[in-house]
Amino acid sequence: MAMQQVLEQLEFETQGQGFTRLDPHLNQWLAASGIDTGVLHLTCLHTSCSLTINENADPRVLVDLAAWMEAVVPQDGHGPVTANGQRHRYRHDDEGRDDMPAHIRTALTAQTMTLSVQGGRLLLGIWQAVYLWEHRAMPHRRRIACHLVGERTTERTVPASEASQANLLQRRNGRKLNEVVLSRHQPDAWAEDGGIETDVDLLIDRLHEIAEAPPE
Repeated sequence: MAMQQVLEQLEFETQGQGFTRLDPHLNQWLAASGIDTGVLHLTCLHTSCSLTINENADPRVLVDLAAWMEAVVPQDGHGPVTANGQRHRYRHDDEGRDDMPAHIRTALTAQTMTLSVQGGRLLLGIWQAVYLWEHRAMPHRRRIACHLVGERTTERTVPASEASQANLLQRRNGRKLNEVVLSRHQPDAWAEDGGIETDVDLLIDRLHEIAEAPPE
């Protein structure tokens, strides 16, 4: 079957600096696409937020991760310590003190991510989740480009050889069942019932048809 692809941009609202979980929304989108098996490529269309896969159970992991990033790239508007022990303000500060640190944090993390899709869902570990990591202090509306390539679910076509074997097996079983029913059948039961065909009579007629059907 030919591969199919879907390309769409999804929007997410962040609450400011921190993590927004994406995989539940992505799984809903995947289910609507109809593609069962394939690859999903994500691209964050911004320069001050990023994508990450991390712990989905203990929220303290995300707290510690944010604290580590704050220590590495503080959002006070000043750059790293120079050789003479001083810190200078960033030149790029038109949008606020947190803007340039957000760009640096984005450079240290990931803008893109490629994930496998199986059964119409992301193939993730039991403790894994996909997050949009917002590096700006204020809430933002963020866009993620989702490029999905894969195959849709299709019913399996039974080869002619298998279909022929199935027909032979059906007829053979029909003959065996017919023999069992006939061995217990009372020929005079029809007359005793007043000439009215009972369910057993109809069943026997059908078994005769199956057993005597010509090969296909």
